[in-house]
Amino acid sequence: MKCIRCGRNVGADGFCTGCGFNNKHIAKAHNTANYHYNIGLEKVQMRDLSGAIIQLKKALTYNKAHKDARNLLGLVYNEMGEKGKAYIQWQISSRLNNVEENAANLYIKEMDEHPAIFEEINETAKKFNLALSYAKQGSDDLAMIQIKKVLSLTPNFVRGHLLFALLHMRAGDKEEAKNDLNNALAVDNYNTTARRYLIEIGEGKAPSLDKIPTEIRSKDNDNLRNVRPVDHYEDPNKETWKQFVYMLIGLAIGVIVMFVLVIPSVRAGVSVDYNNLKKEYKETVNKKDGEIAQLQDDKASLEKKNKSLNKSLKVYEGSDGEDSMYDSLLKALQAYEQSDYEKCAGELSKIDADSLPSKTSKQIYKTMKDNASPRAAAQLYESGQALYDTYKYEEAKKDLEASYKYEKSYETLYLIAMCYKRLGDTDTAYPYLYDIINNSGDEDLIRKAANYGLDLQKKDAIEEAAKHKNGGSDTESSQDSDDSGDSDDGGDADDSEE
Repeated sequence: MKCIRCGRNVGADGFCTGCGFNNKHIAKAHNTANYHYNIGLEKVQMRDLSGAIIQLKKALTYNKAHKDARNLLGLVYNEMGEKGKAYIQWQISSRLNNVEENAANLYIKEMDEHPAIFEEINETAKKFNLALSYAKQGSDDLAMIQIKKVLSLTPNFVRGHLLFALLHMRAGDKEEAKNDLNNALAVDNYNTTARRYLIEIGEGKAPSLDKIPTEIRSKDNDNLRNVRPVDHYEDPNKETWKQFVYMLIGLAIGVIVMFVLVIPSVRAGVSVDYNNLKKEYKETVNKKDGEIAQLQDDKASLEKKNKSLNKSLKVYEGSDGEDSMYDSLLKALQAYEQSDYEKCAGELSKIDADSLPSKTSKQIYKTMKDNASPRAAAQLYESGQALYDTYKYEEAKKDLEASYKYEKSYETLYLIAMCYKRLGDTDTAYPYLYDIINNSGDEDLIRKAANYGLDLQKKDAIEEAAKHKNGGSDTESSQDSDDSGDSDDGGDADDSEE
């Protein structure tokens, strides 16, 4: 302990070793401060925050420089939603105990690094005072609006929950009042005001005396037991009618003042709050819309970039285990030099010419495609026709379809259709034959497609349609001509099929 007069050490006997000043009473005060601090700490651990405030203030009464008591008091205020009071206690602690290990310095630093906390403290104080003013004026609805804003800023503000509960009690809404009181008790478990309000609304019982801490319990006073209320007395000589008139006059003046001063100011305040909320909402919506639009643009840009990168990756490295386009181009070039046009065309079909990055590679691709594709088509056509002539229709169809892919030829298409017809898939064959008849312009192919490809039922349907269209003798002569033609072509068809 340091001497209060000179600051030197105090001996075990309570006297200063430097100036000899008797510090026994100071030591006793410090011991008493520690005693109340320990009780306050126990109450904090029990979540009896309001009781802890009483004890900590007593500790600071005996020793205002009690660092731990003042810091703990600040923490209790902060826990109960009163950050302004907490900041003040920590500032006092820091100035009275200017040492590095003082936890108050850390708390102050954390608040100073977040200026928004002080704005929140100011807004909470302003709106709570305004709500309290409205409540005193009897404008409970306006008070509720303000207290809702207070609790949205500081949800653990115990006094705010108590005021909100009181407003609900005055409105007759016991359930909401009970919820508000439970919210206050969730922060301060032994708050006597909240518990008294619960008893008033019939939602709780008064705690028994043995459960109330002795430091809170009032001492019995015999003099108070002897106090009795006085009987009601009224002076018969008093002119009560004048009081009634004065009351009416005062009531009239109050109504006039309310309509002239109070209601316009209240309406103006509500209108300003509404306009501010509307403006904030509009700004928030516009901001979010802008962010959404920007994100959508970024997404489209990234998707386009990703597509381009995948396309480039496929050119250089390939995908899904396949060769890259450069590998296919080299294989096609090697096959082209070896006159293996079928393999060359197959490798070229794997390449997307627009994705080739250089002009030289595109030129090589075009030169090989222009020369290899017709030759590959011719080779595949010859092998397909040879397989067709040996009745190997399935193998022939594959080669002929590959040939048709490299070069669109109606002769190839005719053999493909005939392969399908020989394999019994007439539903696939007939559209090919009709395409040849309607679009090829080759009379020989048209005749073969009509006579060899289409079955008799289809031919009868065509002849019947022509008979109805031309009518009479013209139809008969046409029929005779067709019959003679079918007879001639039929022989050719038989020879071809044989």
